[in-house]
Amino acid sequence: MEIALPNRAKILLPAVIVALLAPAVAAAPEARRPEMFDKLVACRAITEPTQRLACYDAQVSALDAAEKNDDLVIMDRKQVQETRRSLFGFTLPKFSLGGKKLDEKDDTNEIESTVQSVRRAGNGWSFVLANDAGTWETSDGMATAPKIGDKIRIKKATMGSFLGSVGFNRGVRFRRVQ
Repeated sequence: MEIALPNRAKILLPAVIVALLAPAVAAAPEARRPEMFDKLVACRAITEPTQRLACYDAQVSALDAAEKNDDLVIMDRKQVQETRRSLFGFTLPKFSLGGKKLDEKDDTNEIESTVQSVRRAGNGWSFVLANDAGTWETSDGMATAPKIGDKIRIKKATMGSFLGSVGFNRGVRFRRVQ
C-alpha cells in the first residue's frame, strides 16, 4: 500500500526532518584534551624558571602515575594502526577518541598472512593466521585442501562480507570468528 502525498508535503517533509536533526548535529560534543594534559601545557605560561620546572615535574609525575594506573592511555599513530589491523574482520561501531577520528584515511581494507593452523569446520575450514591476524572460517568448499604455511589474503567485500584467497583457492568467502 502506497501513501500518496501532495506536492507541498513532498517538499516540506525533508525540510522538517533536516530542521529536527540540525540541533542534534550542532550539539555534538567538542573534542577536549584530558585535564591533566591541559595542566601540563599551562606550565608553559609560568615565567619564573624554578616555578615552571616545579610545575612541569609535578604534572609529568601526575601523567606518569595516571598512565601506570590505567587512568590514561597513550597511543601513537602506529599503535592505533596496529590495533585497527588486529581488529580487521570484526564489525565494530564507528567511534572517535575524544572527539577525534584517528587515522580515518588509513582504513585497513585487506590483510595478508600465512596459515598457522587449519582444521575442518562444518562444510568449510577454520584457519588461525600468523601475526595476530585472528581466526577465520570459510563456509564454502575449496578446490584444494589448505595447508599450514599457505599464503592467505582477505579483503573487505560488499555488505560487510570478506573475500579472499588461500593457497591456490580464489574467491573464497571468509568470516572472522576470533
